[in-house]
Amino acid sequence: MEDTRQLAMRLDLTQDLPDIGPMPEDITVTTAAEPGGPRAWEVIVENSFGKPCSYESIAKDPACAPERVFILRQFGQPVATASAQIGDDPTRGTVHMVGTNRYYAGNGAGLHAVYVVLKYMKEHGVRTASLLTDDFRLPAIAIYKRLGFEPVAEDESMRRRWAEIDKKLAAYHKSSRKVLPLWPGREAPYSEMSPNQAQPSIACYPVENSRGAVVVCPGGGYAMKAGHEGAPIARMINEAGVSAYVLDYRVAPCHREAPLSDAKRAIRVVRSMGYEKVAILGFSAGGNLTCCAATLYDSGDPDAEDPIERLSSRPDAFVPCYAVVSLGNFGHDGTRKNLLGAEAENPELVRHYSAECNVTPDTPTAFLWHTATDEAVPVENSLMLASAMARCGVPFEMHIFPKGRHGLGLAQEYPDVTQWISLVQNWLVRLGYR
Repeated sequence: MEDTRQLAMRLDLTQDLPDIGPMPEDITVTTAAEPGGPRAWEVIVENSFGKPCSYESIAKDPACAPERVFILRQFGQPVATASAQIGDDPTRGTVHMVGTNRYYAGNGAGLHAVYVVLKYMKEHGVRTASLLTDDFRLPAIAIYKRLGFEPVAEDESMRRRWAEIDKKLAAYHKSSRKVLPLWPGREAPYSEMSPNQAQPSIACYPVENSRGAVVVCPGGGYAMKAGHEGAPIARMINEAGVSAYVLDYRVAPCHREAPLSDAKRAIRVVRSMGYEKVAILGFSAGGNLTCCAATLYDSGDPDAEDPIERLSSRPDAFVPCYAVVSLGNFGHDGTRKNLLGAEAENPELVRHYSAECNVTPDTPTAFLWHTATDEAVPVENSLMLASAMARCGVPFEMHIFPKGRHGLGLAQEYPDVTQWISLVQNWLVRLGYR
């Protein structure tokens, strides 16, 4: 008869916890006791276990107080959770409801979520920590073992199961994401005028037999690249059966043409892989880069020695997400100053990098979304772009959601705004990217 029991593990908290290194700077720790905590917890659990789960299911457990339900966020987005159950015996605790939002898998948040719980228990006098898990959760079991948990195998059946898991763990390894330099073996254009910049590259999220691909440009005001607008977006696009490539483009201090040079090269490189269609998607300042790539493209140099440079940089579609469309009216000062530097007040350059001024009948089709209450990048940016496209007869789809702050990314805590995920997935499929 098959043994269907969950696996038990135990950790002696009288010993020092292992050193797992510092928590990533873009990850913060909150609890379910804070505003928005219960909803964030539900988002993580649903995306971790694949089914809805009400916070009430954990709230009614007196051993799991809200201040012991820890939530890790990346740039404000809910990415991982773990809870400390402490019952009548204060020396014993249970690590409960460990989950990682599937879009953020691999960023280390799950490891740190469990570590936060163990540190809390240790500081509050718990001497033994226990947990229950399942055979198929190899990544989680690897984390538990790294933190010092030992299997509990009190009978022969459990010993056999743990022996089988150990074999699988020995063969298990986290797949490393392939990263391709855009100009392998040589420096990118404008390198001398872009000090202290890593050479631009793309992180690959291919889907087998995908007809199209999307280049993803995280935002960050041309000062940095926001993690929640990169890899999680690529995984979301993958769920639609479409390949994605996250662009690590150059930011300030850099020559103003460096980011656009990187985006155009990324489109050419991805096109050289044989995809029928290549789109570009970006957020905020990454949305500005996306819009510039869609309006300032070139058809390639037929005489170039590098065959990739002979390809067109025109994307077949573009997706500006709460984008800084304009560097002029309703623009974002930080984005403009970081991109243009000492030339930030030059009207010709401001116009050049304002996409609403550069739309033509040949501009590719677009999917735009924004929130009406975005205070950092006003919704007028998307409205101006849509108006320019309408005047030129360029087809587009646009969604303006009533409420939501800037920088929402997947927006999973906002039930109305997060609809953009299924909307853009369906749009890509209709355009033939799957």
